[in-house]
Amino acid sequence: MNILNKYGKKAKNIAEFGIGTNDQAIITGFTLEDEKVMGTVHIAVGDNSSFGGKVEVNSHLDGIINKPILFIDGEKIIYSGKLL
Repeated sequence: MNILNKYGKKAKNIAEFGIGTNDQAIITGFTLEDEKVMGTVHIAVGDNSSFGGKVEVNSHLDGIINKPILFIDGEKIIYSGKLL
Protein backbone atom coordinates (compact mmCIF):
# COMPACT_ATOMS: atom_id res chain seq x y z
CA MET A 1 0.00 0.00 0.00
CA ASN A 2 2.91 2.34 -0.62
CA ILE A 3 0.73 4.37 -2.98
CA LEU A 4 -1.40 5.38 0.03
CA ASN A 5 1.43 6.33 2.39
CA LYS A 6 1.74 9.88 1.05
CA TYR A 7 -1.89 10.53 2.08
CA GLY A 8 -1.48 9.31 5.65
CA LYS A 9 -3.37 6.87 7.83
CA LYS A 10 -6.85 8.00 6.70
CA ALA A 11 -6.11 6.84 3.14
CA LYS A 12 -6.18 3.25 4.46
CA ASN A 13 -9.75 3.64 5.77
CA ILE A 14 -12.18 1.05 4.40
CA ALA A 15 -14.52 3.50 2.69
CA GLU A 16 -16.78 1.02 0.90
CA PHE A 17 -17.48 -2.70 0.87
CA GLY A 18 -20.05 -4.21 -1.41
CA ILE A 19 -21.22 -7.49 -2.86
CA GLY A 20 -22.29 -7.57 -6.50
CA THR A 21 -25.83 -8.89 -6.90
CA ASN A 22 -26.85 -7.71 -10.39
CA ASP A 23 -27.02 -10.67 -12.78
CA GLN A 24 -27.40 -8.27 -15.74
CA ALA A 25 -24.23 -6.26 -15.04
CA ILE A 26 -21.00 -7.17 -16.84
CA ILE A 27 -17.35 -6.23 -16.36
CA THR A 28 -16.83 -3.17 -18.57
CA GLY A 29 -13.86 -1.41 -17.01
CA PHE A 30 -16.13 1.21 -15.45
CA THR A 31 -16.26 0.84 -11.66
CA LEU A 32 -19.88 1.95 -11.32
CA GLU A 33 -21.02 -1.11 -13.27
CA ASP A 34 -18.20 -3.51 -12.42
CA GLU A 35 -18.88 -3.25 -8.67
CA LYS A 36 -22.42 -4.54 -9.23
CA VAL A 37 -21.56 -7.71 -11.22
CA MET A 38 -23.07 -10.82 -9.61
CA GLY A 39 -20.58 -12.59 -7.34
CA THR A 40 -17.94 -9.86 -7.22
CA VAL A 41 -16.72 -7.99 -4.16
CA HIS A 42 -15.98 -4.26 -4.25
CA ILE A 43 -13.66 -2.61 -1.74
CA ALA A 44 -12.65 1.04 -1.70
CA VAL A 45 -10.18 2.74 0.61
CA GLY A 46 -9.79 6.39 1.53
CA ASP A 47 -12.29 9.23 1.51
CA ASN A 48 -15.96 8.44 2.17
CA SER A 49 -17.23 11.93 3.00
CA SER A 50 -19.02 12.44 -0.32
CA PHE A 51 -21.54 9.69 0.49
CA GLY A 52 -22.19 10.16 4.20
CA GLY A 53 -18.96 8.95 5.78
CA LYS A 54 -16.79 10.88 8.21
CA VAL A 55 -13.33 10.30 6.71
CA GLU A 56 -11.94 13.12 4.58
CA VAL A 57 -8.66 12.51 2.76
CA ASN A 58 -7.34 13.38 -0.72
CA SER A 59 -7.49 9.77 -1.84
CA HIS A 60 -10.17 7.24 -2.82
CA LEU A 61 -9.22 4.00 -4.57
CA ASP A 62 -11.73 1.37 -5.70
CA GLY A 63 -11.04 -2.27 -6.44
CA ILE A 64 -13.15 -5.12 -7.77
CA ILE A 65 -12.41 -8.72 -6.82
CA ASN A 66 -13.61 -11.18 -9.43
CA LYS A 67 -14.35 -14.75 -8.28
CA PRO A 68 -13.75 -14.05 -4.56
CA ILE A 69 -14.30 -16.34 -1.60
CA LEU A 70 -16.12 -14.40 1.13
CA PHE A 71 -17.02 -15.40 4.67
CA ILE A 72 -19.06 -13.18 6.98
CA ASP A 73 -19.31 -14.19 10.65
CA GLY A 74 -17.97 -17.62 9.74
CA GLU A 75 -20.61 -18.23 7.06
CA LYS A 76 -19.54 -18.68 3.45
CA ILE A 77 -21.41 -16.06 1.37
CA ILE A 78 -19.53 -16.27 -1.94
CA TYR A 79 -17.38 -19.08 -3.27
CA SER A 80 -15.32 -18.59 -6.42
CA GLY A 81 -17.64 -15.82 -7.56
CA LYS A 82 -20.88 -17.72 -6.90
CA LEU A 83 -23.33 -16.06 -4.50
CA LEU A 84 -24.52 -18.82 -2.16
